[in-house]
Amino acid sequence: MKIWLIIQTLLFESSSIYLLRDSQFSWVEWIEYITLHGLAAASFTILCWLFLPVQFKRPVISAMAFIFIIVICMPVVGMLGLATTFIIGLYLPKPQHNKVWCSAEELTLPNSPSEINNLHYGAGALREIISFNSSADQRQQAVNAIRYLPEKEGVPLLKIALNDLTDDVRLLAYSSLEKIEFRLNETLDIHQKQYAVTPSAKKAHQIAQNYWELCYLGLADGPLKSHYLKQAREYLLKANKLDDLAKVNLLLGRIFLAENDPLNAVKPLEKALEAGLMMKQVAPYLAESAFMMNDYKKVRHYIAYLPEQQGGTLSEMREFWLAKKY
Repeated sequence: MKIWLIIQTLLFESSSIYLLRDSQFSWVEWIEYITLHGLAAASFTILCWLFLPVQFKRPVISAMAFIFIIVICMPVVGMLGLATTFIIGLYLPKPQHNKVWCSAEELTLPNSPSEINNLHYGAGALREIISFNSSADQRQQAVNAIRYLPEKEGVPLLKIALNDLTDDVRLLAYSSLEKIEFRLNETLDIHQKQYAVTPSAKKAHQIAQNYWELCYLGLADGPLKSHYLKQAREYLLKANKLDDLAKVNLLLGRIFLAENDPLNAVKPLEKALEAGLMMKQVAPYLAESAFMMNDYKKVRHYIAYLPEQQGGTLSEMREFWLAKKY
């Protein structure tokens, strides 16, 4: 049947092309041409449909209509193009690779934790090790390596390690957290003693920054966190009485937000903006205060000042809010 369709298609299309030799067509010749070309197109459509793989034959009407429209609209060219496509697609397919994976060397933690930044390990890899690695030695090495990460990234990982079933891993994590907290408390004590001797806005801000860092890093929870935030707020208010600094007002606004007091956070944030800070530095906190007060129109206004570069959390937040219509 396929051979007959090929011969039939060639005869009908050749006959229609033969009619085109006459430069002056009568309406009868036009009807003959359209009929022959239509029969050739229909024959070629059935032929192509028979060659199609099973998954492309359904639905039948859509598959045939697609082929027929191309052939009827482009005499000769449509047939040649589809025939070439079918020959290449069916008989010269792209080689398939059955192997969908490739082996890779299993990486191990370095002997010296200080080498951690020179390898493929980061906070994400260390999190995987301390959470899922079955080797207690590997988890212990990971906890030891966490000390060389920035504290903002390292403290959450150390808190995960506090739940480890192995005593050595758990104790090492606790010891690392204690060292961070001890360093911050020691610095806080020094600054408080210096402030007691010579009060200044700068020293008050440093004390408040130490209290804030204890809360920001997650080293204080519950009532202790509330106490630290209150102490930080009081020192910042003292600093404002001595010298109204932009960085003092910015931190004060953030502390009010941490205390779930967005109404009082707005004023120091606006003062920080008036004192010379860039809008993109203050906008995230103004947007947060507006969100906590359910003022979504202002949220979108402040979010528009966030950076546009791709990949950052703030840029993702900006894209989300500006895509919405409230």
